[in-house]
Amino acid sequence: MSNPAAAITSLGNGAFRIGRADGTYRRAYAVADGDRTWVFLDGRAWVVEPRRRTGTGGTRDAAALAAPMPATVAQIHVSVGTTVAAGDALITLEAMKMELPVRSPTAATVTAINCRVGELVQPGVPLVSLRDTDQDREPQT
Repeated sequence: MSNPAAAITSLGNGAFRIGRADGTYRRAYAVADGDRTWVFLDGRAWVVEPRRRTGTGGTRDAAALAAPMPATVAQIHVSVGTTVAAGDALITLEAMKMELPVRSPTAATVTAINCRVGELVQPGVPLVSLRDTDQDREPQT
């Protein structure tokens, strides 16, 4: 469904300006990869693809922890065993003269880091593995 008060404008080269109903704007980036499209917005990545048979689950979090496009690992902000909150920066990538933070989708503990600073990483490959924690799951006031 669409919101008639919002607008999406292509800026070219995979960049989009998203005008929201409250008058604010966001910038998003999209990269086509076969029949999938990687969308990067606010430090998170999503994969948009045609509906297929139901899989084993867990792909949403894995996509959030992967590079949205080919990129170079600029910084790793965590180590194995680090406890992170939802939204914490885990890794900073550089691509097309942009810094792309990869953020934790939930409160979790880092169980593995699958990249190194300076490494060129490809879309869809999980960069960090997390184990969810039950902390911070209640709504904050």
